[in-house]
Amino acid sequence: MTPLLTTLLALRQRPAPLRYAGAALMVILSFGLRMALDELLDGYPVLQFFPALVLGTLCFGVGPGLVSVALSTVLALPFIAPANDGLSTVLALPFIAPADDDLTWAQQLATLPDRLAALPPKAWAGPGLFVIIGLVVVAIIAALHRALDTLAAGEQQQAMLLREIYHRIRNDLQSVSSLLMVAESRAGGAEAAELAKAGERVRVLGLVYSSLQRLQREPFVPARSLLEQLVENLAAAHATGRPITFTVEVEDVQLPQRAAVTLGLAANELLTNALKYAFPDGRAGTVAVRLATEGEQWVLRVADDGVGLGTPSNDKDPATSAGSAEDSGTGVRPPAGLGRLLLQQLARQCGGQSGQSSDGGVKAWMAIPSTPETYGSV
Repeated sequence: MTPLLTTLLALRQRPAPLRYAGAALMVILSFGLRMALDELLDGYPVLQFFPALVLGTLCFGVGPGLVSVALSTVLALPFIAPANDGLSTVLALPFIAPADDDLTWAQQLATLPDRLAALPPKAWAGPGLFVIIGLVVVAIIAALHRALDTLAAGEQQQAMLLREIYHRIRNDLQSVSSLLMVAESRAGGAEAAELAKAGERVRVLGLVYSSLQRLQREPFVPARSLLEQLVENLAAAHATGRPITFTVEVEDVQLPQRAAVTLGLAANELLTNALKYAFPDGRAGTVAVRLATEGEQWVLRVADDGVGLGTPSNDKDPATSAGSAEDSGTGVRPPAGLGRLLLQQLARQCGGQSGQSSDGGVKAWMAIPSTPETYGSV
């Protein structure tokens, strides 16, 4: 539901006196508008009351809607049966359109029952039709209220189930991460290193699902909090006590679940490579992480001013080339083993691009589409 509609429907939770007063005020304002535009709206005696009737019922509920019907009917009668026909009408008429200017208000009120009795049957056709239409409108809006209440309850239940699912997934990922840490402690050499990398990737997925668990409705992940938390975790794991500075510039966008997983894993891989290889022997340096929307793409960039990777690469930036789904790797040492395959597969799954260059450090990037259709149902 849209925020405006949600706000309007929330007015039904107000105290009853306020709701009835609000509905009556809408009708009175409509009556004032009709009086001000009497010449322009001549021949349309009840037209101005319908918006007040609809809004009064929609915002304040069925009871205030019925009051709007009754009050609108009373205030519409002077225009349905005007006094210049020699007839007067209900309570408002002796003051707004008196039957005889020579009579005082008290005399007009005293003669009101006789004048009402003198009205021909056709004079009541208009008010009767207005009342019937008004009651139908109230009934339709009451049905709409019931449908929206059912929808809201369903959305709340769905949000609760999603949070529970994300919570269970996060707990399972934590269990997997713990098992990998135990296996790493018992392994040695290259095997332990690979287990450590796998553990870091699992923890990235845990960050995504932790963000999803905190959401109330839509399964989208705030990009800024995700990447900032990721950088903080990797800095604690790999840069404690080292003279390495981190800069994070992330556009405040909401990422679909698939996009969050893709960019989170890519950022983890690129940052880990930078921290392990860019600053050997205690060398000082800076690692910059940036995520921005460029055209119809989200572009993640991880750059360092470390030792570089040798001969500059021919990979092209996504801002100037559509590129392929994987980096060319020309003249550049790519991420080793599983890391390289992971980056290539992540980019390919989203129809994106990845690449890197080495010129006074390493500049790596991944670009994926920012269009919702790419990710379908998230």
